[in-house]
Amino acid sequence: MNRQFTEEEMHVADCLQEMQRIINQLHITDESFLEDTKRELPRLTELLQDLEKYTVE
Repeated sequence: MNRQFTEEEMHVADCLQEMQRIINQLHITDESFLEDTKRELPRLTELLQDLEKYTVE
């Protein structure tokens, strides 16, 4: 039986998917690994803070 996802669930799924996309682009074998990670960290932090809204009661 298929259920309808809530808007909140869809938003959380989108955040997690974007985090996965960002993390999957970071490769330790790249010479720019640390710089790339540093560049992406603010967006990852923003996404984590967004997810916190749904988990903190």
